[in-house]
Amino acid sequence: MKRRDFVLSAASSMALAHAGAWASATPAAPAAPSLYEPTRYVFVADKMSNFISVIDLVSGKHVESLDFGIRPHVFEMARDDAMMAVASPEATQICFFNLKTRETTRMKLPAPVYQIFFVPQSKLVALGMRDCVGMIDYDEFTLKVFNRKFDSPNRKTVLDSFYFLLFSSFSQSFWVLDEEKPRIFHKYGKDSADSKWDEIDFSGRIKTSRGFDVGISSPEDYLLTMTTEDGNEGLIYFPESDKLLSTGSMRTATNTYKPMLMPYIDFYTKNVIFGNKEGQMAHFDLESGSDKPERFTVDFSPRFIRSGWLESTWVLAGDKGIMFQSLKDPADRKVFRFVAEVTNVWVTGDSKTALITIDEGYPQIIPYDIRTRERLKPILTPGVSMANIIRMSSNNSICY
Repeated sequence: MKRRDFVLSAASSMALAHAGAWASATPAAPAAPSLYEPTRYVFVADKMSNFISVIDLVSGKHVESLDFGIRPHVFEMARDDAMMAVASPEATQICFFNLKTRETTRMKLPAPVYQIFFVPQSKLVALGMRDCVGMIDYDEFTLKVFNRKFDSPNRKTVLDSFYFLLFSSFSQSFWVLDEEKPRIFHKYGKDSADSKWDEIDFSGRIKTSRGFDVGISSPEDYLLTMTTEDGNEGLIYFPESDKLLSTGSMRTATNTYKPMLMPYIDFYTKNVIFGNKEGQMAHFDLESGSDKPERFTVDFSPRFIRSGWLESTWVLAGDKGIMFQSLKDPADRKVFRFVAEVTNVWVTGDSKTALITIDEGYPQIIPYDIRTRERLKPILTPGVSMANIIRMSSNNSICY
């Protein structure tokens, strides 16, 4: 993972800090209406400015634009609470915004935030910062930062990061992928800040001596998916049995930077899919009894993997195209082509609609009906110059 108003003192950054010392709250406007309707409101971040545009998915109208004073390159929403968290690699703070009360609370952090994970049925948020990880209790606005630094002597810019965080939300497990060496560090969120990390070494078990790039974990520690930093292999790791599955070599070209996509695990943790920007895909059916993936290709360059309509359909979107393909039959597919590149994809909580943003033309959300595989009427997103990240308070996946 690369290129990732207040600062915690170094002496305090590894401790549990009380909100009164490190957080400041801005009260809501007196008559502001609630923005908490999980299946109705869509939040679209601008790639170029500080704005997040709020869209009413029912009426197709722009509701308002939110501005937290930072570019929202990282933002997430709780799936079972009225809370949004906004951060940026450019700032050492995180903003919490209550969608019901509209109260904004800003917290100082020891480093910029690159990843945010809400913990279900709690008031906890896990953070992956530039060179460390931690947890926030947003009920009390307290911060715990674990003591180990995940940094490198090879750092060239302040934005560089040398690890990628996988987080199992139900078990509250932190799985840290080392970018430079083939190893994973593990710790539970309930562990003390200075407790020892467990280390899992994959030296000799994978084809590269370099580390890992990106991945996703199941919510209960059942499996981890990750890609190798050299961009050539996808891996599934089962921690309890120490079993490791591989896609085998994925790349056919040698000059594509970061060619592999974020892996995807379906809602039932029965299917895992890997892909790269060349359109090479590898699907593991974990119920089939086979340790080998089914391989297929697409004829455009994908960037995102999703699933929908009750986990019957793969949604692959990227440069100049989006494809809907049957989970069981790779030949059963429909492709829509256009001149732009897809910048983000969100599948609604009922799994029936895929919402995409693109990097050209009017800022807009383009919806697709996954059941009929038809494009629906675009929804304009005033208030942003380039629609980028899409979020809602509901979705159909454990992966995003």
